Amino acid sequence: MKKSIKWRTIIALILMYLALFFNWEWMWGVLFLIWVVPDLFSGVTYFIEPITKQGHPVLYWIIITTWLLMAIYSLSTLFIDYNAYYYG
Repeated sequence: MKKSIKWRTIIALILMYLALFFNWEWMWGVLFLIWVVPDLFSGVTYFIEPITKQGHPVLYWIIITTWLLMAIYSLSTLFIDYNAYYYG
């Protein structure tokens, strides 16, 4: 049996390493969006364990909303210098 190469997973890992190495907070926003968009279409999200929209709708939407808010916050670092708030 021939195994297919998981290009999306490999690219996401590379992006994660780059985000950590270069301290690109905005890249986490991109990764959160990459994680949440397919979950919206499939109706299943993963946080420690699979959570389905039909089985646990409130928990599903809390997780989805959390991923979206984290994406927005992370992407906002492209436009807002949060260090100015902390360090004057």
